[in-house]
Amino acid sequence: MIEPGFLFSGQLAETVGMGRDFFESDPEARELFDRTSARCGRDLERILFEGPAEALHENLAAQAGVYLVSTLAARALEKTGVRPGATAGYSLGNYAALVAAQAVSYEDALEVLIAVWRETERLGIRGSMGAVVGARREAVEEVCADLRDRGRAAWIGPVNASTQFVLTGDSRAVEEALALLTPKSLTVLPLPMSWPIHSRLMSPVAEAVASTVAACSSIRDPAVPYYGPDGKRARTGERVRELLATEFTYPTLWNETYGAMVADGFHFFFEVGPGDMLSKMARWIDRTTVCRPAGSLAAIRTASDSLDRA
Repeated sequence: MIEPGFLFSGQLAETVGMGRDFFESDPEARELFDRTSARCGRDLERILFEGPAEALHENLAAQAGVYLVSTLAARALEKTGVRPGATAGYSLGNYAALVAAQAVSYEDALEVLIAVWRETERLGIRGSMGAVVGARREAVEEVCADLRDRGRAAWIGPVNASTQFVLTGDSRAVEEALALLTPKSLTVLPLPMSWPIHSRLMSPVAEAVASTVAACSSIRDPAVPYYGPDGKRARTGERVRELLATEFTYPTLWNETYGAMVADGFHFFFEVGPGDMLSKMARWIDRTTVCRPAGSLAAIRTASDSLDRA
């Protein structure tokens, strides 16, 4: 059987109802729900299954929920005999990708996730993000650089494809950048994010969570190839520790990460967790590859069947 790449989605993939099938069919899933809820101080069973959407989109609930459901989806795939040949995560998805690569325990990665939320809130860091589709990178970089020259903090954060970008930074700067890029793009879209993730504005958070990452005793060399947000394989526990401590301050070069996996021979992928954003992105990056959503039991059955036929 082909060993597919496991890709893990990030925040904004969350939807009300996600994870219910895992919870209802597997006592181990219910136990992980309970443990995660207790550690986060959130009733994830209620929030994920009942909403409302506003409660689910709160940063800690959304991030812990996506991380939890992604991990449960990976476990469900492995119970069907499908194991990852490699893993990678989009932004928040790096936590679940590292767990699936056996580079850190679920519990330790959850501690880092909670610490990032706690310290971002304690420090009062706020900002926003916005998507730009169908623009030349040079045009996007020029707009952001001009804003920074005028003291307005805006950067390219995630790079989804050669003409798909996510801007991040100060809310007013991102809003102005989107307005300036509207005539130069196919689409611009403000994203419902309250943090300037993947920007230098998050650097104080990295300093604040360093002690939490240092205390993670489970970190080790990945047992499964893991491709980091810089587009390169992270081969050592030391590099894993660095990424856990700083990943949210740097751009996510998703197009390069996906391209590196393809160059290393991976052409069949599962999007392990809620949503289908990464499956759609895959068509923008490399149309010779296949990426199937695998975030529910029904989707996993369909995805596994497609793998058998590949």
